[in-house]
This record gives sequence, C-alpha cells and structure tokens, in this order.
Amino acid sequence: MPDEQRLQQLQQLNEQQRLNEQRLNEQRLKEWWTACLKHDTQGDAARMGDEVYRALVAGFAVPLTTVEMFLSTQPRLQLWTEGHVVHAVGEEHGRDLTRIALFPRQVELLEDTPDDDDDDDVRILHGGPGTAKTILLLLRSVSWSLDGCDRVFNIQTRPDGQAAAYLVSHQLRETVARARQGDTVARPDFTVQQVNMAYWLGWKDWTKKGRLAVAAWCDDAARSEDRKVHIIADEANGHIISHLYKELKGRGCTVKLWAAGVELEIPGDMTRYVRQITAPLRCPPCVVREVERAYDMKDGTVPRYTEPPVAPPCDGPPVITIPHYGECYNGDREGHQAEGDDDEGVDEYPWRCEECGRRVAHLLHTLHLGRHDNGPGEQGGLRYNDVFIMGSLIDCAPDTPDDDKHSPAPFIRGLRQLGIPTRVVPHGYSEAVRRVAENSWTPPAVADAVTIVEDRTVWGLERKVVVYLDWGYGGDADPTGRLVCMSRSTAQLIWVKTSRYR
Repeated sequence: MPDEQRLQQLQQLNEQQRLNEQRLNEQRLKEWWTACLKHDTQGDAARMGDEVYRALVAGFAVPLTTVEMFLSTQPRLQLWTEGHVVHAVGEEHGRDLTRIALFPRQVELLEDTPDDDDDDDVRILHGGPGTAKTILLLLRSVSWSLDGCDRVFNIQTRPDGQAAAYLVSHQLRETVARARQGDTVARPDFTVQQVNMAYWLGWKDWTKKGRLAVAAWCDDAARSEDRKVHIIADEANGHIISHLYKELKGRGCTVKLWAAGVELEIPGDMTRYVRQITAPLRCPPCVVREVERAYDMKDGTVPRYTEPPVAPPCDGPPVITIPHYGECYNGDREGHQAEGDDDEGVDEYPWRCEECGRRVAHLLHTLHLGRHDNGPGEQGGLRYNDVFIMGSLIDCAPDTPDDDKHSPAPFIRGLRQLGIPTRVVPHGYSEAVRRVAENSWTPPAVADAVTIVEDRTVWGLERKVVVYLDWGYGGDADPTGRLVCMSRSTAQLIWVKTSRYR
C-alpha cells in the first residue's frame, strides 16, 4: 500500500477516535445533567435549561488542558444577585489555586521545541490583551523549577510594565510554594529575582550608563556554575530582549528566555522566536468586541483576535455607558453636562465631574459591591478591590492640585458622597503598584476599596469590573482606551463617555 494511503487511513482512524471520545464525553455529560435534574429539589437546575447544557457540551468539543495557577483573589461562586453574576463571569470557580483551561494552541506553545540546535529555549509571545501570555510565562517558569533551575530572573523592560513584573513574581513564588506542598517536588532553594531594566534606558535606546549596567548584570548572571540563565519578561520591549539575549550569548551562556507583550517591536534577527497567540481567554465576548476595535488591532500592530476553539459560556454582562455631555450618540442615554465652551466653566473631562462620580457609584451599588449579607453563607459576590477606575489623561500624583484639569478629585468626591471607598495609585510608586498587583493591602491603607489609576499604571493586570473614563476622540474612545483600559475587564465594563466630537 502506498505511503499516502497509509497516512490517509491513519488520519481517518485518529479522527474517528477523536469523534468517539467526544461522543462518550457528551453521553457522560448528558447522564450527569439528567441526574442533576432528577435529584434537584429546589428546581434551580431545571431553570438553567438546555442553553446551559449546550454551553457545557461546547467545553467537550475540543481537547482542553487544565492547569492550576495561584490567584491573588479569593474566588467564590454564588449567583444570587447581578453582582454575583458579574463575579462568576470574571472568575474561574474553585480555590485560590484555580484551574484554568488552556486552548490547544497555548499548549502547543509550551510543548514546542526550540529552533536552535543548542540548549537555548527562546520564545517571544505576541498577542492581544487577555490571550494567556502571562499564564504561559508562569507555566514555563514552573517547569524550569521542576527541571532543576534554582533561580529565574524576572526582567522589567518598560516603565509601564512595573505592575506586570510584580504580578509575575508574586504568582510564580506562590505557585512554586504550592507545588512543594503537593505531590510535585519543586526545588526548595528556587528564587525569583526581579530586575528593573526600564530605568537603564533613554528615550528610545540604551544610555551609555545603561549599556554599562546591562554589561555588568550579564557578567554577574553568567557566573553561575552551569552558565545557564533563565529569564522571563512580561509586557516586554523587543529591542531590549534582543540586546540582552545577544549579550548573554556573547558570554557563552545557555539562555532560557520567554518574553511576552502586546506592543512589541522585534528586531528582524529575532522574529524567528516570535509566536502569535490570538484567542481571547480573559474577556467575555461583549468586552472583546470593544477591545478589537482598537486602532492598533485594526492596523495590525497588535495581532487581531481569533475565534476561540470552544464557544464562550455566555456573552457577558452588557457594556454600560454613561454619557457626560448632553449631546449623546450611539443610542446612549442623555448626558447630564450641558454643551458649551470650556472658558464658561464646562467640565471637559468626566473625571472633573462630581455627577459622573455619583452615577458610577450608583451603578456600583446595584452590583452589591462590598456587601456580605446578600448570599448564602453571608458571602458577597464582589469586593471593592474588584474594581478599576481608569483613564488615559488622569493624573494621580499626590502633588497634583485638586483644581488641575487632569486631577480626578471631583469624580472621587462624587463616589465618596455615595459611600464608595477609594484609593488613588500614582504611576511609578513602586510599593503602591506592588500592592495593586498582589491585591494585598495592610493598615493604615483601606483593605477594600476601588482603585483609581492612570491607564498604563496597571498594564498587565485585570479586574472583574472596569470603569473607563473617556476623554473623547471623534465620538469614540481615545486611541489607547480600548486596548489599554477596556481590556482589563474580565466581566463588567462601564464606559463613561464624553459624548462630544472635538
């Protein structure tokens, strides 16, 4: 029999086996669902209906791989109120060490063999926000630990990558610590060393002082006994990653380097290490549709989203819009700020408006934020810590006067008038940014409060509820608002629009 026929028969057998396994899984799921309906005394399962069953079946349509990762938040799952629904959409059910289902493409990237003949392992993941790039970096780092690595360098290569660097370090330490407690044996001396190279840069390139600092760091990293250097870099700068790799190779090191980013400029000789990852995993479809209208996704600077291999279980809570100006568009409700010239005292930006703050506070109250008496076991669905309030021109520095046009002081007053606790996190303040990334606040800070930040301060983080304060751009979101701000939401997006053409 010719080889082509053998190959065709083998492919047919594999396809038939896959279909048989899928039918078996669907039959098991059907039996489980029927048993749930039969033993349901409250009638809750019956009310869920066939639509939920079809969504469950969709999860068995393709082979998914489940992994466990540490989360800073405390997952709970009770669908008692609208706030509980938002919470459930934005959270994997389970424990703080949660199970996350990866798509086949993401697993392929982890199993992909290096291109080089030597022992280097270099991958640069390029994709839109929320495509599991950070998760893949963490999984690769954990596998290095299990293979005998005793130290991973977590490199920050962009000034706005501080929060992402803190998050990766925190989750990697916690995940490895949990691995030591279980059946998996991780190295007891495994450490994560965070290095900030962003401050060694000039406006577009290395400064002379920066080049000397990189050379000194590479000399130190190359002193390990086996001359193996393990590096991860989230929200990375492609040119810095390339420079660092070449410096280490010049010192005879074996380099294990995994980097990821949304906005990457990769030098030509490093493009062979780039892998695109494009299926959205974080945002529900209603938020994905807003993010994919970003300018950088339209022009191809950021890879466009592709359809995930399994159907999402729901579209997600609808995007809520609050128009700032009275003249509105796209079917929005009527705004509360009258049109006029800025010289006549009209507040141009929504963060300069107390009424915008009060309206957002009212919406947050409808989600039952911070309430712990509205569900089973006296557990609430959403915390104030689950909320980001952010915009592109907000100045959160502590020395910004309240009457400055970029100060969010009026908006914050509106929030506090209706009892919403707030915290303002300035850009570049390391300790505060670390607390946001780890979701850990200690006295005298308020333990549970909504976080008000500039857009790129929390680049790489996510929250269940995002309130985006727009500054208007031809009647649409500003150029970076969709990509940088809206993409932080895992469930509910609230868009405060200026509703005004400039």
